[in-house]
Amino acid sequence: MRGPALLALVGLLLAPGVPAAAPFDALLGVVEGRTIAASDIALARALGVLGFASSSSPITREEIERFADVLLTIDEAGRIGISAEPEQTERAWTAVVTRVGGEAAFAGWLDAQRLDRAWAHRLVEYEVIRARFFEARFAAFVFPDEAAVARALGPGQHDEAGREAARTRLIREAAERAQADWLQEARRRMSVRILMPPGAPIAPPFPAP
Repeated sequence: MRGPALLALVGLLLAPGVPAAAPFDALLGVVEGRTIAASDIALARALGVLGFASSSSPITREEIERFADVLLTIDEAGRIGISAEPEQTERAWTAVVTRVGGEAAFAGWLDAQRLDRAWAHRLVEYEVIRARFFEARFAAFVFPDEAAVARALGPGQHDEAGREAARTRLIREAAERAQADWLQEARRRMSVRILMPPGAPIAPPFPAP
């Protein structure tokens, strides 16, 4: 249980006879022994972190797989010594609180949904670690040459700001490909189980702020 917000049905998929829209938590995946619950995804959606956006739609398999990738990333980051600096985490936390309406509104929403503030803070910390891992593990090893930058810009005259923007785009695109390859290999190497039953929509266990 991650706090009082998680109902007694954590660890169970939707039981027979329970309507699909019932706002119960459910175990949706396991990554190296670490669980993924519907509430994890609902909270990531509400905070707008880890690649999730606010939504009241049923949770999809793609979202479960995305959260599994986050856990693989966090585990690998810890293994190679990448962590979140407190200042970075606090800046990210402030941005999240502002995005969801300010401290009073956010605190009220947490209380109304009986959500643990530390749990929300941990997901924001994951967001910081995920970004640092991407930069250190993938982007730092990409060096587009001038010919690649010129091809990306196309014909014509381009100022240094345009060239730098093209270089940054090339670095990100190449780093994203490298990350996708790494995740594919990590999924094969590590224990990843997606437990969502086919055709069974999973409703978020609580609304976004």
